[in-house]
Order: sequence, then C-alpha cells, then structure tokens
Amino acid sequence: MAAKRVAPPQWREDIDRWLEALKAAGYSDQTLRTRRYKMTQIAAGVGRSPLDVDGETLVSWMAAQDWKPESRKGYRNTASSFFKWMQKTGRRADDPSRDIPSVKRPKPHPHPCPDKVILAALGKATPSETVMLRLGAECGLRRGEIARVHSDDVMDDLLGRSLVVRGKGDKQRIVPLPDDLADEIQAARGYVFPGRWSGHVEEGYVSKHIARLLGKPWTAHSLRHRYATRTYAQTHDLLLVSQLLGHASVETTQVYVALPDDRMRAALDAVRLVG
Repeated sequence: MAAKRVAPPQWREDIDRWLEALKAAGYSDQTLRTRRYKMTQIAAGVGRSPLDVDGETLVSWMAAQDWKPESRKGYRNTASSFFKWMQKTGRRADDPSRDIPSVKRPKPHPHPCPDKVILAALGKATPSETVMLRLGAECGLRRGEIARVHSDDVMDDLLGRSLVVRGKGDKQRIVPLPDDLADEIQAARGYVFPGRWSGHVEEGYVSKHIARLLGKPWTAHSLRHRYATRTYAQTHDLLLVSQLLGHASVETTQVYVALPDDRMRAALDAVRLVG
C-alpha cells in the first residue's frame, strides 16, 4: 500500500462533500474510510486541482502504480465515483475518469488451504488466533468480516446457532456456527477482536496473523476457498455455497470451488484405456 498522504488543500472540501453524499446514501464507515484513503492517494499523486485534472493525467498516474488487479480496480472505482459526483453536482462539466480503461483481471483458480496446514496452524495458535482460523475455515468469512465479529452477532436458529455476517456493500448474510465456536464468540461480550483504543481490529491485523500461522503460500483467503470447496463437496449446491459466501453471482463462487479429488479420480477411471 502506498505511503499515507494528506490531500492537497484544493481537494479537501470536494472530497469531504463527496464522502458526505456517500454517507447519506448509506455507505458504511469502513467503506467511507477506504474511499477517503484511495481518493487522497489519487489527489496527492496527480498534482493538479480536481477542477483541472484530465483523463490523460489520471491514466498516466494509475499506469505508474505497481498494484495488483484488485487494487487497481478499487482505485478506478473510487476515481469514477468521485468524478461522477463532481459532474452531477455541477462542479465539473465532464468526467475525466471515463478515460481510465477497465481493469483486466486474470481469471483466478481455486486455492483451498489443505486441512493439514490448518491443523498445524491451530497447534501453534493463541486462543484468539484459533477463533480467527476457524471463522475463515469453518465459516468462510473474509478478513474484514472476521475483524468485525461481535458477540451480538450470534443468533439461535431452528437447528442450532448461526452468525450474522456483515459483508461487502453492507450486505448481511447468515452462516451456521459450530456450538463451541458460538460459545467462544458470545463469551467475548463485545467485539471478539477489540481494537487497541476502541472498536475492532483492522482486517490487516487478521490477515497478518493468519498468514504467519499458515505459512506461504497460504492466506486468510485460502481458508475461504477451503470452506467453499468443502461445502460444495458435501451439498453439490453451488447456489447455497454462493449465499453462504455472500457472493452476488454464482460465477464468482465457481472460482472458489476446487473439484473434489474423489470426483477427479472418478473421471480418470472413466477415461482410462482398458486392454
């Protein structure tokens, strides 16, 4: 991530007013912080007033950044949101972000973390880290969702207990919880992973702890792939897996699910030449 910067004075009022509009539209505090950070980086990087910056300048600045496709997409979306607001409110007659090309993203492949790696990580994890690992591997939560888990999020259902998850875009979903994990969460009586001063930890804190425990190349996201793969192998219901992961599209879910080994072996048996 780029070094922290402060938006130039000529940008600050517009950024503040744009964020107020997003807040009025119901965007979460986390989303607003992320948008502010990215727009501040853009403002400091292009070196021109928001009224003067053109599409060529935006494209040149973004092309110079060493980002992964997901980060590049996030900055493009942020610039687009800001300059569309500028145009809509009459601050500008045009939208220079339209010149930024769409981000080409390589098609990812399923990368589920093996159980033996997770079990080894659990063997050296602290109690708090154990909950992190289990929320990823057994509940399929994202890093930011793990960071925000609160004792009040546990609810009773007809068959046991579940967790209300607050995911991307402030969308909520419900995932089933093992009873012992539900007990751990409720015992926190507040945020399960409290911040140093208030609130909860940042997702980077969760990511760092899980990555250290699992070891390369495994990450918190690979636990989510493990959850998707195991759930699909048990249910053969891609729509259900999509709902449990909080995906807007089943197409997204497909890149999380690795074909179970037993099915691949069955396919091999079917195509073998028998003399």
